[in-house]
Amino acid sequence: MKRGDVVLMVAPGDLGRPRPGVVVQSDDLGSATTTVLVCPLTSDVTENLGIRPIIEPASSNGLRARSQIMTDKLLALRRDRIRTTIGKIDANLLALLDRALLIVLGLARRT
Repeated sequence: MKRGDVVLMVAPGDLGRPRPGVVVQSDDLGSATTTVLVCPLTSDVTENLGIRPIIEPASSNGLRARSQIMTDKLLALRRDRIRTTIGKIDANLLALLDRALLIVLGLARRT
């Protein structure tokens, strides 16, 4: 798994149902950790919410519906809760994700 990969994951409380998420953990950590930092996706899109970047479905990301990255619901999941990689987000969306995470984590201010 690499940063920016779109994966199917099973999050606690989802009744075992896989849902998509985006890996946000640094590639420098490799497989040294027992968990992976992931932001879940939702297809219940809220427009103009800067901390939740929107992803349009594409063959490159493996999504079938317009979705939003829920940076405000960042999860540390055990590696065995990640089922498979279905795609990858592009560099532009990864930059938006980085900015949103900085705001959510209190490391930057909105401009």
